[in-house]
Amino acid sequence: MRKDSLSMSEERDRDSREKKRILLVDDEQVFLEQLKDALLSSSLDLVIETASDGLEALDKLSMMPQDIVITDIRMPRMDGYALLKEIQKRYPSTYVVVITAFGSVSGAVEAMRYGASDFLEKPFNMNTLELSLAKIIRQQEILKENIELKGRIPQYTEGLDQLVGSNAKMQKLYDQILTAADTSLTVLILGETGTGKELVARSIHSRSDRRAKPFVTINCAAVPENLLESEFFGHEKGAFSGAVTQRIGKFEKAHTGTLFLDEIGDIPLDLQAKILRVLEDGKITRLGSNREIELDFRVICATNRPIQSMIKKELFREDLFYRISVLPIIIPPLRERKDDISLLVSHFIEKHGKKFNSPVKGVSREAMDQLLAYSWPGNVREMENVIQRAMVSCRSERIEHVADLGKSLHEAASATAEEAADDPTIWVDAGEGAGYHAIKQNLIEQFERRYFEHLLKKHRGIIAEAARESGLNYKTFYLKAEKYNLTRKRVREG
Repeated sequence: MRKDSLSMSEERDRDSREKKRILLVDDEQVFLEQLKDALLSSSLDLVIETASDGLEALDKLSMMPQDIVITDIRMPRMDGYALLKEIQKRYPSTYVVVITAFGSVSGAVEAMRYGASDFLEKPFNMNTLELSLAKIIRQQEILKENIELKGRIPQYTEGLDQLVGSNAKMQKLYDQILTAADTSLTVLILGETGTGKELVARSIHSRSDRRAKPFVTINCAAVPENLLESEFFGHEKGAFSGAVTQRIGKFEKAHTGTLFLDEIGDIPLDLQAKILRVLEDGKITRLGSNREIELDFRVICATNRPIQSMIKKELFREDLFYRISVLPIIIPPLRERKDDISLLVSHFIEKHGKKFNSPVKGVSREAMDQLLAYSWPGNVREMENVIQRAMVSCRSERIEHVADLGKSLHEAASATAEEAADDPTIWVDAGEGAGYHAIKQNLIEQFERRYFEHLLKKHRGIIAEAARESGLNYKTFYLKAEKYNLTRKRVREG
């Protein structure tokens, strides 16, 4: 009998934990009881407590965390605004809905500025309050699911811990990585700059049977063209002027392991033919030698270049393309998975918190809105740079304002919004009858062109300085400027 009693008690406790906890705060006792009864009779599954003022509310919050607080503004001892500020400081995960019989636009703005999720004027319709609460509860559930999924992903996909995202496109990416890891086939990773192509390559290697062997990388775009062949295949002493010692090339260093050829689209045509032969034969010859060296390696390639277009222009060998793209993997840009932004923000804050000795634990809703509105031309790498800058300059536990996210980001996003409102052609330049995606892409391109042109003019065409302010690396900025024909001469003359 006692055992059954305990089981029923435990079940009641479990059901209580699954329900959303709401604290109602108002100095009018009759209104407080009426509101409690109405909410308990609603379709929402709630556990409700009450408090008569802000101080009592804080006492109850200290004893039992609450998911949502619904508070009046005018109360003795501590009013609703003061309570709201304290909740934001002490319990940032608790959402607050403000209600008042003295509603005004300025009051609503003030409440939202302090971090309220909603503002309702008495008397209000219960359906309106239920809709507001349902929306908040759904937001909390999505956040919880994302956090739980982030915790599960590394367990399910060992070696993918640096890739963060629960978006459906990221789930597909994880599956492709696991598939590629179980084979020895050549992989071609396609994605914009900053999407994490090297992280994907490392994840494939770390899950493969070569995980204990070398993982060797070479950025084909970063090596001068006249040195590329030596970088790939190595050379003997005296092979050419300046070759004072023997050099082991990247292919040889990757023996028994994996060779990652980043930005393979930047390899010149004559060298592409030699790369193809090595991939087919598994043998290399050092410069200045006639001896072939047989090797065992797995190759993973990556590029942000439009390879198919380059093939048509005879800038990239078609036979090499088919040889390296046995297993193609496409990484989605950040603008196509914005539901992952909150996860990425948490990841970067956790990643860099100790390094910077930063007090930052999160971002305000205003700052998150700004992050969600931005197009992220530099993708995840740009976001990481922005969060790092914000953490260095922020002295509180939350990045509160847009300004904390970097001046250029704030100015660019604000300018884009103003231009979109003032210039309706932005929405129609995509073409007659264009759909949502075409118009959205056109808006992104309009923004990028004006943003990069603005920074280049500001810095007199000096790409290094403009890139530094934008938070992008030099190469990313240069490729974007090149895309929009923003040469130094043109920008200076403009």
